[in-house]
Amino acid sequence: MLLRRSARSRTSERRGELFSSLKGAPNVVVRLAILLLLVATSAALAEDSSSSPLEQRGRALAESMCSQCHAVGRSGESPHVGAPAFRALDRRVDLDSFMERLREGLTVGHPDMPTFRFTREDARAFLLYLRSIQAP
Repeated sequence: MLLRRSARSRTSERRGELFSSLKGAPNVVVRLAILLLLVATSAALAEDSSSSPLEQRGRALAESMCSQCHAVGRSGESPHVGAPAFRALDRRVDLDSFMERLREGLTVGHPDMPTFRFTREDARAFLLYLRSIQAP
C-alpha cells in the first residue's frame, strides 16, 4: 500500500509539474487568438476604408443594377452565361470612353441587357469602381 501511494504521489507530482508549466499557456493561446482576430479584422477594414465614398457608391450601383447577370467584384463567376465579369471589362471596353456611354444610355446588341442611363455623378462613381477592380 505504501508503494502504491508513493507511485500515486510521484504521478501526482509529475502532473503538478506539467500543469504548472502550462499555467501561462492559456494566456499565450488567448493572446495569439486575439492578435490573429485583430489582424484579420484590420485587413478587411483596410480594404473597405481604402475606397472613397464615390467608389463605394459605384460598387453599390454595380451590385444593385448589374449583379443579377454580371460578376461585379474582384472574384466570382457571372450568373448569366454571356455576361462578362466586371473585373475584366477593360479587356472588352475602352473605359476612357465608357463614362459617356453610361451617360448617353448604355445599350448592347443582345435583348437580355437592359438600357441604363446614368447621371454624371453616378457614371463617375461606377467608372471609378470599375477601374478599382480591374485584374492586372
